[in-house]
Amino acid sequence: MKPHISIPGVLVEAVVARQAVLFAGAGISRSILGLDGSSLKNKIAESIQEDFEDYDATGRTLEQVADDYAALNDKRALVNRFATAIRQDAAPASSHLAAVNCFRFIVTTNWDLLFERAYQAERIHHQVLVQDADAPNFNFDDHNLIKLHGSVDRPLTIISTADDYENFPDTHANLLSQVATLLSTHTVLFVGYGLADEHIRRLLAGIRRKGGAWAGRAFAVMGARFSDEVRRRVLETRRIETLPYDAEDFLPELLLRARSRRLGG
Repeated sequence: MKPHISIPGVLVEAVVARQAVLFAGAGISRSILGLDGSSLKNKIAESIQEDFEDYDATGRTLEQVADDYAALNDKRALVNRFATAIRQDAAPASSHLAAVNCFRFIVTTNWDLLFERAYQAERIHHQVLVQDADAPNFNFDDHNLIKLHGSVDRPLTIISTADDYENFPDTHANLLSQVATLLSTHTVLFVGYGLADEHIRRLLAGIRRKGGAWAGRAFAVMGARFSDEVRRRVLETRRIETLPYDAEDFLPELLLRARSRRLGG
């Protein structure tokens, strides 16, 4: 049975007015790709163990294992390992299809191509911004996908090592400036946003410092597994309201409500 979904009117209005931005984290793609940070870490660790049998990734983060692999081999070999681990032919979910129809501006830290496949399926013209040199292509009159941490079809853009993250504010200054403008002037919806992800927290904190607090409301779609009272209160301190639904249910319903509003329903 389809759950009843309560969607704040201000969010529907922002979508209708093209004044909303989606910030998508790994959670929106995990079920399709069958991968998360832990499984990617294990794949890279297994590659290291081919040459160093006693290598133990227990207690190491994905970033630390990536650093180890890059030190033993090189950065190019590392990002190509990541690229081969992530399916590039996977079909988008209904949440991706709804998202590209709802939002003119999508920001993601995901490397996968599911949003690109969704744009293609829906025949929506769009811009993909992956590195700083792409920033001038941003167009307020078009659909824009900003992939802050790179893209699997352009492996050398993938952000994965400590050096990548530490230098990110300098190497991606123009993209970050554009995202700061979007987040500080639009209603924001976070989907698949991992509160425990240090890099996302650091990224958003830096954007808030540069662009100020959210100009409008900010919401986070978090399924029952992630929307406990403690997480809700922590997000509340960041002025982000929790919506306790799964993306697969919420985003298609948001699209239906927005279309109904446009038609005067």
